[in-house]
Amino acid sequence: MDPVGSSGDVLQTARRAGDINRKSKKRKARPDDGDDVCAICDDGGYITCCDGGCLRSFHLTEEHGKDSYCGTLGLTSEQAKMIMKKEKFICKNCKYKQHQCFACGLLGSSDLSSGTKVFQCKDDDCGQFYHPMCVAELLYPDSKLRASLLAQHVAAGLKFLCPVHKCSECNGKENKGDKTMQFAVCRHCPTTYHRKCLPSDIPFETGQGLSCSMQRAWDGILRDRILIYCTKHEIIEELGIPRRKSLIFPDAKKLRKSKNPEDPLMEQVIPKKEEPLDHSSSEPSQSPPPAATATDHNQCFCSNPMDSFAPKSLHMHPYPGSCGWLSD
Repeated sequence: MDPVGSSGDVLQTARRAGDINRKSKKRKARPDDGDDVCAICDDGGYITCCDGGCLRSFHLTEEHGKDSYCGTLGLTSEQAKMIMKKEKFICKNCKYKQHQCFACGLLGSSDLSSGTKVFQCKDDDCGQFYHPMCVAELLYPDSKLRASLLAQHVAAGLKFLCPVHKCSECNGKENKGDKTMQFAVCRHCPTTYHRKCLPSDIPFETGQGLSCSMQRAWDGILRDRILIYCTKHEIIEELGIPRRKSLIFPDAKKLRKSKNPEDPLMEQVIPKKEEPLDHSSSEPSQSPPPAATATDHNQCFCSNPMDSFAPKSLHMHPYPGSCGWLSD
Protein backbone atom coordinates (compact mmCIF):
# COMPACT_ATOMS: atom_id res chain seq x y z
CA MET A 1 0.00 0.00 0.00
CA ASP A 2 2.69 2.44 -1.02
CA PRO A 3 0.40 5.34 -1.90
CA VAL A 4 -0.93 5.55 1.68
CA GLY A 5 0.78 7.37 4.52
CA SER A 6 0.96 6.14 8.07
CA SER A 7 -0.30 9.30 9.77
CA GLY A 8 -4.06 9.79 10.96
CA ASP A 9 -8.49 26.76 -32.22
CA VAL A 10 -6.31 27.39 -34.78
CA LEU A 11 -5.16 24.91 -32.46
CA GLN A 12 -1.44 24.74 -31.92
CA THR A 13 -0.16 27.90 -30.30
CA ALA A 14 3.27 28.01 -28.70
CA ARG A 15 3.40 29.33 -25.16
CA ARG A 16 6.67 29.90 -23.39
CA ALA A 17 7.42 29.28 -19.72
CA GLY A 18 9.50 32.46 -19.75
CA ASP A 19 6.36 34.46 -20.45
CA ILE A 20 5.03 33.67 -16.98
CA ASN A 21 5.76 36.38 -14.46
CA ARG A 22 4.12 35.49 -11.16
CA LYS A 23 3.45 38.58 -8.99
CA SER A 24 1.95 37.17 -5.80
CA LYS A 25 3.48 39.14 -2.91
CA LYS A 26 1.45 37.66 -0.07
CA ARG A 27 2.20 34.00 -0.61
CA LYS A 28 5.01 33.67 1.89
CA ALA A 29 4.95 29.96 2.70
CA ARG A 30 5.48 28.69 -0.86
CA PRO A 31 5.79 31.62 -3.29
CA ASP A 32 5.73 29.31 -6.30
CA ASP A 33 2.58 27.40 -5.37
CA GLY A 34 -0.71 27.74 -7.22
CA ASP A 35 -1.59 26.53 -10.69
CA ASP A 36 0.10 28.12 -13.69
CA VAL A 37 -3.11 28.14 -15.71
CA CYS A 38 -6.75 28.93 -15.14
CA ALA A 39 -8.85 26.06 -13.79
CA ILE A 40 -11.66 26.99 -16.16
CA CYS A 41 -9.84 27.36 -19.49
CA ASP A 42 -6.41 25.72 -18.93
CA ASP A 43 -4.76 28.92 -20.20
CA GLY A 44 -2.50 31.46 -18.54
CA GLY A 45 -2.54 35.24 -18.54
CA TYR A 46 -3.86 37.48 -15.77
CA ILE A 47 -4.84 34.84 -13.21
CA THR A 48 -5.50 34.90 -9.48
CA CYS A 49 -4.45 32.04 -7.22
CA CYS A 50 -6.70 30.66 -4.50
CA ASP A 51 -5.13 30.69 -1.03
CA GLY A 52 -7.63 28.23 0.38
CA GLY A 53 -5.81 24.97 -0.29
CA CYS A 54 -7.12 23.85 -3.69
CA LEU A 55 -4.15 25.63 -5.35
CA ARG A 56 -6.25 26.53 -8.40
CA SER A 57 -5.98 29.76 -10.35
CA PHE A 58 -8.74 31.66 -12.11
CA HIS A 59 -9.44 34.48 -14.51
CA LEU A 60 -11.69 36.68 -12.40
CA THR A 61 -13.21 38.92 -15.05
CA GLU A 62 -14.04 38.90 -18.74
CA GLU A 63 -11.17 41.34 -19.27
CA HIS A 64 -8.71 39.01 -17.56
CA GLY A 65 -9.80 36.05 -19.67
CA LYS A 66 -10.46 37.65 -23.02
CA ASP A 67 -7.20 36.49 -24.63
CA SER A 68 -8.11 32.91 -23.72
CA TYR A 69 -11.82 33.24 -24.56
CA CYS A 70 -12.35 32.06 -20.99
CA GLY A 71 -15.75 31.90 -19.30
CA THR A 72 -14.01 33.27 -16.15
CA LEU A 73 -15.57 33.57 -12.69
CA GLY A 74 -17.86 36.21 -14.15
CA LEU A 75 -16.94 39.08 -11.86
CA THR A 76 -17.11 42.74 -12.74
CA SER A 77 -13.98 44.86 -12.56
CA GLU A 78 -15.23 46.46 -9.36
CA GLN A 79 -15.88 43.09 -7.75
CA ALA A 80 -12.42 41.91 -8.75
CA LYS A 81 -10.87 45.03 -7.23
CA MET A 82 -12.71 44.36 -3.98
CA ILE A 83 -11.30 40.84 -3.88
CA MET A 84 -7.77 42.00 -4.66
CA LYS A 85 -7.83 44.49 -1.79
CA LYS A 86 -7.95 41.54 0.57
CA GLU A 87 -4.78 39.77 1.63
CA LYS A 88 -6.12 36.43 0.44
CA PHE A 89 -8.39 35.18 -2.30
CA ILE A 90 -10.45 32.15 -1.27
CA CYS A 91 -12.56 30.43 -3.90
CA LYS A 92 -16.07 29.37 -2.95
CA ASN A 93 -15.15 25.69 -2.90
CA CYS A 94 -12.54 26.32 -0.24
CA LYS A 95 -14.65 28.87 1.63
CA TYR A 96 -17.56 26.46 2.05
CA LYS A 97 -15.39 23.31 2.13
CA GLN A 98 -17.12 21.70 -0.84
CA HIS A 99 -14.84 20.25 -3.52
CA GLN A 100 -15.19 18.13 -6.61
CA CYS A 101 -13.76 14.62 -6.72
CA PHE A 102 -11.05 14.61 -9.38
CA ALA A 103 -12.07 11.08 -10.38
CA CYS A 104 -15.87 11.29 -10.73
CA GLY A 105 -16.39 15.07 -10.78
CA LEU A 106 -19.13 15.10 -8.14
CA LEU A 107 -19.18 17.75 -5.43
CA GLY A 108 -18.84 16.69 -1.80
CA SER A 109 -18.04 18.07 1.62
CA SER A 110 -14.35 18.37 2.44
CA ASP A 111 -15.04 19.61 5.98
CA LEU A 112 -12.92 17.34 8.17
CA SER A 113 -14.89 18.32 11.26
CA SER A 114 -18.21 16.89 10.06
CA GLY A 115 -19.61 14.70 7.31
CA THR A 116 -16.54 14.53 5.12
CA LYS A 117 -17.19 13.04 1.69
CA VAL A 118 -14.06 13.98 -0.27
CA PHE A 119 -10.48 13.99 1.02
CA GLN A 120 -7.43 15.85 -0.26
CA CYS A 121 -4.24 14.17 -1.43
CA LYS A 122 -1.50 14.44 1.19
CA ASP A 123 1.05 15.97 -1.19
CA ASP A 124 1.53 19.63 -0.25
CA ASP A 125 1.61 20.67 -3.90
CA CYS A 126 -1.54 18.75 -4.86
CA GLY A 127 -4.94 20.36 -4.64
CA GLN A 128 -6.98 17.34 -5.76
CA PHE A 129 -9.81 15.81 -3.71
CA TYR A 130 -11.35 12.34 -4.00
CA HIS A 131 -14.10 10.17 -2.63
CA PRO A 132 -12.47 7.32 -0.67
CA MET A 133 -13.71 4.60 -3.02
CA CYS A 134 -12.87 6.64 -6.12
CA VAL A 135 -9.21 7.02 -5.19
CA ALA A 136 -9.02 3.47 -3.83
CA GLU A 137 -10.21 1.97 -7.11
CA LEU A 138 -7.69 4.09 -9.01
CA LEU A 139 -4.82 2.96 -6.79
CA TYR A 140 -5.84 -0.71 -6.70
CA PRO A 141 -7.83 -1.40 -9.89
CA ASP A 142 -7.05 -5.13 -9.80
CA SER A 143 -7.97 -5.84 -6.20
CA LYS A 144 -11.46 -5.11 -4.91
CA LEU A 145 -10.43 -6.23 -1.43
CA ARG A 146 -7.46 -3.89 -1.18
CA ALA A 147 -9.47 -1.06 -2.69
CA SER A 148 -12.26 -1.61 -0.18
CA LEU A 149 -9.82 -1.65 2.74
CA LEU A 150 -8.08 1.48 1.52
CA ALA A 151 -11.41 3.27 1.08
CA GLN A 152 -12.28 2.50 4.68
CA HIS A 153 -8.91 3.82 5.87
CA VAL A 154 -9.22 7.02 3.81
CA ALA A 155 -12.75 7.59 5.13
CA ALA A 156 -11.35 7.19 8.64
CA GLY A 157 -8.79 9.90 7.99
CA LEU A 158 -5.71 8.01 6.80
CA LYS A 159 -3.68 10.19 4.43
CA PHE A 160 -2.99 9.01 0.89
CA LEU A 161 -0.98 9.92 -2.18
CA CYS A 162 -3.20 10.16 -5.25
CA PRO A 163 -2.42 8.62 -8.68
CA VAL A 164 -1.25 11.97 -10.09
CA HIS A 165 2.08 11.41 -8.34
CA LYS A 166 3.19 8.26 -10.11
CA CYS A 167 3.70 7.44 -13.77
CA SER A 168 0.82 5.45 -15.24
CA GLU A 169 3.30 3.50 -17.35
CA CYS A 170 6.19 2.63 -15.02
CA ASN A 171 4.79 3.64 -11.59
CA GLY A 172 7.91 5.73 -11.03
CA LYS A 173 8.09 9.04 -9.20
CA GLU A 174 8.74 12.50 -10.59
CA ASN A 175 12.24 13.95 -10.91
CA LYS A 176 12.06 17.56 -12.07
CA GLY A 177 15.85 17.72 -12.30
CA ASP A 178 15.85 15.09 -15.05
CA LYS A 179 13.93 16.26 -18.10
CA THR A 180 13.12 12.71 -19.16
CA MET A 181 11.59 12.07 -15.74
CA GLN A 182 9.42 15.20 -15.67
CA PHE A 183 5.72 14.53 -15.39
CA ALA A 184 3.15 14.99 -18.13
CA VAL A 185 -0.13 15.60 -16.30
CA CYS A 186 -3.61 15.30 -17.76
CA ARG A 187 -5.81 18.32 -17.03
CA HIS A 188 -9.03 16.30 -17.03
CA CYS A 189 -8.25 13.23 -14.95
CA PRO A 190 -5.62 11.71 -12.62
CA THR A 191 -3.42 10.31 -15.40
CA THR A 192 0.32 11.06 -15.42
CA TYR A 193 3.34 9.92 -17.42
CA HIS A 194 7.04 10.60 -17.37
CA ARG A 195 8.16 12.46 -20.46
CA LYS A 196 10.06 9.36 -21.54
CA CYS A 197 7.00 7.17 -20.93
CA LEU A 198 4.52 9.25 -22.94
CA PRO A 199 2.59 6.95 -25.30
CA SER A 200 2.92 7.63 -29.00
CA ASP A 201 -0.78 8.49 -29.16
CA ILE A 202 -0.17 11.55 -26.95
CA PRO A 203 1.94 13.55 -29.45
CA PHE A 204 3.32 17.09 -29.18
CA GLU A 205 2.24 17.85 -32.75
CA THR A 206 -0.73 16.99 -34.92
CA GLY A 207 0.20 14.29 -37.37
CA GLN A 208 0.46 14.97 -41.09
CA GLY A 209 -0.03 12.75 -44.09
CA LEU A 210 -0.90 9.18 -43.10
CA SER A 211 -0.53 10.04 -39.43
CA CYS A 212 -3.69 11.77 -38.24
CA SER A 213 -3.05 11.83 -34.49
CA MET A 214 -4.19 15.07 -32.90
CA GLN A 215 -1.86 17.02 -30.62
CA ARG A 216 -2.40 16.08 -26.97
CA ALA A 217 0.77 17.40 -25.26
CA TRP A 218 2.13 20.93 -24.79
CA ASP A 219 5.52 21.99 -23.48
CA GLY A 220 6.35 25.33 -21.85
CA ILE A 221 2.96 25.95 -20.25
CA LEU A 222 3.39 24.42 -16.79
CA ARG A 223 6.53 24.89 -14.71
CA ASP A 224 8.74 21.80 -15.06
CA ARG A 225 5.82 19.75 -16.35
CA ILE A 226 4.01 18.92 -19.58
CA LEU A 227 0.33 19.69 -20.03
CA ILE A 228 -1.55 16.82 -21.67
CA TYR A 229 -5.03 15.54 -22.39
CA CYS A 230 -4.82 11.77 -22.20
CA THR A 231 -6.59 9.42 -24.61
CA LYS A 232 -9.57 9.00 -22.27
CA HIS A 233 -10.78 12.39 -23.49
CA GLU A 234 -11.97 12.80 -27.04
CA ILE A 235 -10.25 15.48 -29.05
CA ILE A 236 -12.77 17.56 -30.99
CA GLU A 237 -11.22 17.70 -34.44
CA GLU A 238 -12.46 21.20 -35.22
CA LEU A 239 -11.09 22.48 -31.92
CA GLY A 240 -7.93 20.44 -31.42
CA ILE A 241 -8.56 19.82 -27.69
CA PRO A 242 -11.34 18.25 -25.60
CA ARG A 243 -14.34 20.23 -24.53
CA ARG A 244 -13.82 21.80 -21.16
CA LYS A 245 -14.83 20.12 -17.96
CA SER A 246 -17.47 21.71 -15.79
CA LEU A 247 -16.50 23.32 -12.52
CA ILE A 248 -19.08 23.18 -9.74
CA PHE A 249 -19.27 25.79 -7.01
CA PRO A 250 -21.48 25.57 -3.92
CA ASP A 251 -24.51 27.83 -3.89
CA ALA A 252 -24.08 29.77 -0.65
CA LYS A 253 -27.71 30.85 -0.37
CA LYS A 254 -29.05 27.33 -0.74
CA LEU A 255 -26.44 25.97 1.65
CA ARG A 256 -27.74 28.34 4.32
CA LYS A 257 -31.33 27.26 3.74
CA SER A 258 -30.47 23.59 4.10
CA LYS A 259 -30.70 22.75 7.79
CA ASN A 260 -30.56 19.00 7.32
CA PRO A 261 -26.94 17.80 6.89
CA GLU A 262 -28.23 14.89 4.83
CA ASP A 263 -29.87 17.17 2.28
CA PRO A 264 -28.24 16.94 -1.16
CA LEU A 265 -25.92 19.85 -1.79
CA MET A 266 -27.39 22.53 -4.00
CA GLU A 267 -24.87 23.10 -6.73
CA GLN A 268 -24.16 25.75 -9.30
CA VAL A 269 -22.39 24.79 -12.50
CA ILE A 270 -20.50 27.09 -14.83
CA PRO A 271 -22.71 27.03 -17.95
CA LYS A 272 -21.56 25.24 -21.06
CA LYS A 273 -22.44 27.64 -23.84
CA GLU A 274 -20.85 27.51 -27.23
CA GLU A 275 -20.92 29.58 -30.34
CA PRO A 276 -20.14 28.76 -33.99
CA LEU A 277 -16.52 28.41 -34.93
CA ASP A 278 -14.90 31.77 -35.58
CA HIS A 279 -12.37 31.44 -38.38
CA SER A 280 -12.17 35.16 -39.04
CA SER A 281 -8.70 35.39 -37.56
CA SER A 282 -6.02 32.81 -36.88
CA GLU A 283 -4.01 35.21 -34.75
CA PRO A 284 -4.69 35.26 -31.01
CA SER A 285 -5.25 38.59 -29.32
CA GLN A 286 -2.11 40.11 -27.87
CA SER A 287 -3.50 43.08 -25.93
CA PRO A 288 -1.70 43.61 -22.61
CA PRO A 289 -3.38 42.71 -19.31
CA PRO A 290 -4.45 45.44 -16.87
CA ALA A 291 -1.56 46.89 -14.94
CA ALA A 292 -1.15 45.49 -11.43
CA THR A 293 -1.55 47.92 -8.58
CA ALA A 294 -0.12 47.98 -5.10
CA THR A 295 -3.24 46.24 -3.83
CA ASP A 296 -2.99 43.33 -6.25
CA HIS A 297 -1.72 40.93 -3.60
CA ASN A 298 -2.72 37.69 -5.28
CA GLN A 299 -2.40 38.41 -8.98
CA CYS A 300 -0.34 36.12 -11.17
CA PHE A 301 -0.05 37.36 -14.73
CA CYS A 302 2.01 37.23 -17.88
CA SER A 303 4.31 40.10 -18.71
CA ASN A 304 3.39 39.26 -22.29
CA PRO A 305 -0.06 37.64 -22.61
CA MET A 306 0.05 34.02 -23.66
CA ASP A 307 -1.46 33.00 -26.93
CA SER A 308 -4.95 31.60 -26.72
CA PHE A 309 -4.92 27.85 -26.12
CA ALA A 310 -8.07 27.19 -28.13
CA PRO A 311 -10.56 28.99 -30.38
CA LYS A 312 -13.51 30.92 -29.00
CA SER A 313 -15.97 28.18 -29.93
CA LEU A 314 -14.70 25.91 -27.15
CA HIS A 315 -15.20 28.36 -24.32
CA MET A 316 -18.19 29.21 -22.22
CA HIS A 317 -19.52 32.75 -22.59
CA PRO A 318 -18.62 35.06 -19.74
CA TYR A 319 -21.51 35.01 -17.31
CA PRO A 320 -21.23 38.02 -14.97
CA GLY A 321 -22.21 37.22 -11.40
CA SER A 322 -22.95 33.58 -12.21
CA CYS A 323 -21.00 32.29 -9.23
CA GLY A 324 -22.33 34.75 -6.67
CA TRP A 325 -18.88 35.45 -5.29
CA LEU A 326 -19.79 38.63 -3.46
CA SER A 327 -23.43 37.97 -2.64
CA ASP A 328 -22.77 35.80 0.40
